Amino acid sequence: MAQELLLYVLVVVIAGLLSLFLCGYAVWKIKDAPGARYYILVTFMSAVFTFAYAFELMGTSLEEIRLWLRIEYLALPFIPVFILLMCLDYVGQRLKPWICYTLYVIPIITIFMHNTNSLHHLYYKSMKLRSDTPFPTIDLEGGPWFYIHSIFLFLCFMMSIIILLMQLKKSSFKFRMQILLMIAGLMIPLLANYFYINGLSPSGIDLGPVSMSISFLFHGIALVSFQMFNVTPIARDIVFENMQEGVIVLNQNNVIVDYNGTMLQLIPKLNKHAIGKPIRDVLRSNPRLAEIISNKQECDYKISLGGNMYTIIYGFHLFKIRKIYL
Repeated sequence: MAQELLLYVLVVVIAGLLSLFLCGYAVWKIKDAPGARYYILVTFMSAVFTFAYAFELMGTSLEEIRLWLRIEYLALPFIPVFILLMCLDYVGQRLKPWICYTLYVIPIITIFMHNTNSLHHLYYKSMKLRSDTPFPTIDLEGGPWFYIHSIFLFLCFMMSIIILLMQLKKSSFKFRMQILLMIAGLMIPLLANYFYINGLSPSGIDLGPVSMSISFLFHGIALVSFQMFNVTPIARDIVFENMQEGVIVLNQNNVIVDYNGTMLQLIPKLNKHAIGKPIRDVLRSNPRLAEIISNKQECDYKISLGGNMYTIIYGFHLFKIRKIYL
């Protein structure tokens, strides 16, 4: 029994540390980017929720478990709201302030209802320890407001997924990969919640804390691999794709992060598979230019392509080609 409990607690703690790490990484790297502030908030809230649940699992009495459950509910109700706002901010949509404030009404009421449940039993009809588990686990019977909160959580997640799906068709390959990773991440807590509510989770364990941390891991993969939140797809499509100058964006290791459609006319070897590859591999036919970029030399470099003269401008990890009109 002790070993099984220790294993569950260890998994939950690792999940909490993962959320906390992603929160810290976002603060350090992308705090001013679109959607990032809500990503920071939701990962922090997830860490609070997850660590509190680890203490709940170690509780030995009903009162101790209820204490940690109240702490969990200081963070949990806001998580679906932050996820929805994160997705809206990411695709460049802005809600009116009064709508944003309205979204916080149900979470605030949920916290109030949860903390005063002993007076009205509208959130939980009953709270007792289960007798069929190898260690103390709380058995909760939901009341009317519990189901209101659950429906609100489900609607926030579904609206977030729909918002991302609507953006999917408008986006380039790179942003499609971002969006698909975000959608996959959002689906995980929904599945975990289904198993928990229907009594399918092992030993009555709430899979929510671990599933949310795994969800943010998907977002973290998008964040690290595809530079999620660096620019919204709408801003990119309007500005980046409509530029008459060809542009390639490189990271600090001279790996291709992005490029616009104009650049395809100048370097036909570019395609969706070029993203993530070193620029030197793409410019094998022009070792001089590859050397300039590898040495991080800021310069203007003229080149003839298809009988036309172009100036290549390189600096600050941008590789830009501009046609010279004679």
